[in-house]
Amino acid sequence: MPNGIKSKIAKLKEGKLTKSQQKLIEYFETVDIKKVIYMSITDLAAATDVAEATVLRFCRSLGFNGYQEFRLSLAQSAERADDDIPDSTGFIAEIEETYQRAMENCRRGLTETAVGSAVEMIMNARTICCFGVGHSYLAALELHNRLMMMGMATHCERDTHIQNVLLSSRGVNDLIIIFSVSGSSKDTVEAAEIARSRGMKVLVITCYEKSPLSHYADLVISARPMESPMYPGAMSGKIMQLFMVDALCTGVYNVDRLRFDASYAKSSRATAGKLI
Repeated sequence: MPNGIKSKIAKLKEGKLTKSQQKLIEYFETVDIKKVIYMSITDLAAATDVAEATVLRFCRSLGFNGYQEFRLSLAQSAERADDDIPDSTGFIAEIEETYQRAMENCRRGLTETAVGSAVEMIMNARTICCFGVGHSYLAALELHNRLMMMGMATHCERDTHIQNVLLSSRGVNDLIIIFSVSGSSKDTVEAAEIARSRGMKVLVITCYEKSPLSHYADLVISARPMESPMYPGAMSGKIMQLFMVDALCTGVYNVDRLRFDASYAKSSRATAGKLI
């Protein structure tokens, strides 16, 4: 365990610990702390048999604003402890290997059943809201554009206030698809909560099968790689999301190719005049 956090826990132990705090401390003292870096708050709560709120309170008792700041401190300590000097000449090969590993991990975590269920949700929806904040907005926008070209009624809003306004007029026949690598972003969790209250179907695409966001989901499609708090928005996470967009859109297209070929043709004619 990093010395900084170890000293914080030692200070906490000087007082009276609750049973839940004791469980968390015992877990941190026995597990490879690098493992925790890649755990969601839901994963950690499940591993220690405590509530997510308990994990949050524990992190705050150590002086952190929340669980994500706690994870960041762990990741920074692990980074400093790594004495390996990166190879400044072979970084292109390393990037290629990272991409390949991301694709392989994503494919292993993706099942035909999950994609089939997601495609069915899309086909049955009256309208589709594609949401993502921060780095995940790129995938949400890409899915929106692809489905729109296929003639489907889709929305993609970046502003969280407008997202709430849009969701306020949705209902049981509508679908929200949320992209979130961590599954813990406050804005996306709020959007999912509102969508659920409106009776919407909720599809979540994330790296963490168990996360605060997954509590509101009808279907969670989880594909690694998981993201280190040291490098939020890593390209490997974006690759996973765009791979999922391609899989979903291809699955939808295969349901009715004649219909969607006609829609693609209309979309192409609509922009033909923009080309020289």
